[in-house]
Amino acid sequence: KSKNDLYKNVVERFDNNLVPVIDIKMISKYPKEIYDLFFKERGAIIFKNVYDKKLMDEYNKWCVDMLKSAKNDANFIHPKQKNKYLINDLIKRMVDNNPDLMLRLLFDDKLLSIIDIILGFGTYGSATCHWINPKGKRQTSHVDYPIHVGSGKFWENSVAKLKRLNTRHQINNILPHFSFQLLIASDKMNHLNGSTEVVPCSHLIDDMDVIIHNKEIYKGFEKYFMNVSLEQGDMLIFNRRLCHRGGENLSNKRRNSLIIQSIYLWGIGQEIIDSSYIINKLQNNQLYNSFSEEKKKELLLRLKKPYPVDVKKNA
Repeated sequence: KSKNDLYKNVVERFDNNLVPVIDIKMISKYPKEIYDLFFKERGAIIFKNVYDKKLMDEYNKWCVDMLKSAKNDANFIHPKQKNKYLINDLIKRMVDNNPDLMLRLLFDDKLLSIIDIILGFGTYGSATCHWINPKGKRQTSHVDYPIHVGSGKFWENSVAKLKRLNTRHQINNILPHFSFQLLIASDKMNHLNGSTEVVPCSHLIDDMDVIIHNKEIYKGFEKYFMNVSLEQGDMLIFNRRLCHRGGENLSNKRRNSLIIQSIYLWGIGQEIIDSSYIINKLQNNQLYNSFSEEKKKELLLRLKKPYPVDVKKNA
């Protein structure tokens, strides 16, 4: 399409489109509507009251305590947002010193219900603390894993490499359905403290992964960005092809969150999760041992893929 056609497409789809807000108590009644909102319409949904304040405060305290050791990580500073700290390998870190918190956060039934509505059966591809410092600047506009050309050494900032390794059909019709992002607001967030900025419906534009790197189109998106408003314990989910970015923190306080990448059972996750280590650490945990055997198996499956197998040992 010509550039003018693309801009016309943007205007028609984005004008007056807001991010829908759904109370967590309603999800069992409207799974199809949630699925359609996510894939066919807005590309982002806010769920209210997923976690209580007490749990969010506990998570925030854990992050404060963990920052000192996380600073030794090579990837502690966000590569595209210099005022943002990352606590990576969060699941393993948390199971080491607060396994109950890890279980209550990542294996909450409400969270898993949302994940499974979107993916059928969702597994964990990564879990990371995103901590934006006071006065932290906003992020560059982008789409997410696995194609985020401006981030990650593999892509070499090369749109040509993106095109060479993926067909248009894969980019537009397959990759958007195998993973998605969740943001859990451990702090209240809005336009004042750098909440996530999204362009609702932008995931519906063909070749979004490519055209966002066109400088003229990139600038054209500016007027369509909106900050999401989340109370502590709310959750934002967004399509991996949705044009978005971390907002600018205008306040004098940090803004913290938990970012989870969820993938379907046969997808490849973003980070290496040592599932054997995690399950071994949970063996003597009282909360874990209160789970049924079926729930324990499901927990393992959300951390460890059934494939690939060692074919020398497994048929």
